[in-house]
Amino acid sequence: MVAAFLKAELASTRFSDELKKAANKLGVPVKVISDPDVESEAENESRARVLGEYRGYKQNHKIFKGFPDDLTWYDAELVRGEIGALHYIDYSYWNELTNRTHRVKDAVANIQKGKIVFNVSHDRFWAVTEDIRQGKHDFESIIAWGDSKDSILTILEGHLRATAFGLAGDKTPETIKVIIGLRQPAVL
Repeated sequence: MVAAFLKAELASTRFSDELKKAANKLGVPVKVISDPDVESEAENESRARVLGEYRGYKQNHKIFKGFPDDLTWYDAELVRGEIGALHYIDYSYWNELTNRTHRVKDAVANIQKGKIVFNVSHDRFWAVTEDIRQGKHDFESIIAWGDSKDSILTILEGHLRATAFGLAGDKTPETIKVIIGLRQPAVL
C-alpha cells in the first residue's frame, strides 16, 4: 500500500513536489519511490518514513489522523458500477462537492451539473476523464479501506482517478485496480 500510494502521488502534478521534498529531507532517493522493490525491507522502511513525513502515516496526523493500524491489504478489482459507491475522506472540499454524502457518485453528478466548490475548477477531473475515454487508463491502483469486504470503502489515495472513472461512464474499463485495506480479513 505504501509503495503504491507514494508512486501514484509522485506522478501527480499536485503532490509530486511536496513528496520529493519529504524524500529529500529524509535522504531517500526518488528511485525508491518511482521503482519500488517491495521485497526490500530497507526500502519499505524508507518509504514508510517518507509517507509519515509527507502525509502523517503511522503518526496519527494529516490524512492518517485516526487511521487504523490493523488493516490487512489486498490487491483487488472493482467493477465499473462499484466506483460510485466509494466514499471520499472527510475533507472540506469533498464534503461540499458531495453535499456531505462523501459518495463518488454524488460528486460526479454535481460536477456534471457544474457545481463549483471553493472556486476550484473541474478541469483536472475532465482532463483525466478524457484520457480514460481515449483508452489511457493504466493508472496506479486506487487505495481504499473499510471494516470488512461488505462495508463502505473510503478512498485513501486516488480521489481524482475515482472521480474521473465515474465521469467517464461506459468508457470506464469494466474493472478498476484497487488496493483495499480491511479490518476484518476477507475470506477468499
